[in-house]
Amino acid sequence: MLFKFLNYILAHHPEEFGLIPDNNGFFKIKEIFQVLIFTKKFKKVKLKILKQFFSYYYRDFFEISQNFNLVKPKLLYYSPPQKIENLQIKKFTTLWTFVKPKLWIKISIEGLWEPIYSLIPLFTDKELAENWAKVKGCILLEAFPKFFPSDINVFVFGEKIFLVDKINYEALKGPPIDQKFLRKYGPKQELPSRPSLIIPFKAQISKIESEKEESKLPFRKITQGKKKEKPWKKYQKEKAKKKFFLD
Repeated sequence: MLFKFLNYILAHHPEEFGLIPDNNGFFKIKEIFQVLIFTKKFKKVKLKILKQFFSYYYRDFFEISQNFNLVKPKLLYYSPPQKIENLQIKKFTTLWTFVKPKLWIKISIEGLWEPIYSLIPLFTDKELAENWAKVKGCILLEAFPKFFPSDINVFVFGEKIFLVDKINYEALKGPPIDQKFLRKYGPKQELPSRPSLIIPFKAQISKIESEKEESKLPFRKITQGKKKEKPWKKYQKEKAKKKFFLD
């Protein structure tokens, strides 16, 4: 059953589940595992076990990368993403995508979302976009194609997914970036270091006064192996005399 499901979502209809291959046709195994989560299929299958299936049990049907993070079917039955004219995407009034909260803050500041190594997925199915946002820990965004820039590159993948290389901030709608949002997702401010204790000023005393103070000390001064100081001897003798008279 697991093999049939994996073969269907990877070799036949990955676009139905929001899976997007890279330029070499590989899918991220972690994203395949996330599909198992939000489809609530095969709940007992863990990520580590899924990698073992691809690398050993299903190695005749799937090709896995050396780092065990990417996989692709050896036989493909789906059409890869195709480039289309910009006007075709503008027929839709609203599309949906997802983004990490910190990236949403960055987009609002820079005014443009333009990934370097990937394309931005736009879903015609809101529920599918919500599922991906949930499993990835992202926030859901609305995208309005009529506000897209004119020099945008658009690709279509199946019937549910468009891929674009960039989107301007004005074409997106998400949660307001207010103080509450910034406190939760914004950069953490470093707490100020605790000030050092204030040492009160101690007036310097003369050498004679210091010697007087030392002569009054009823304890033995640390001499670090040197000869015992006279004040200590004097104190010992006086103590011995008092003890003798008391006895």
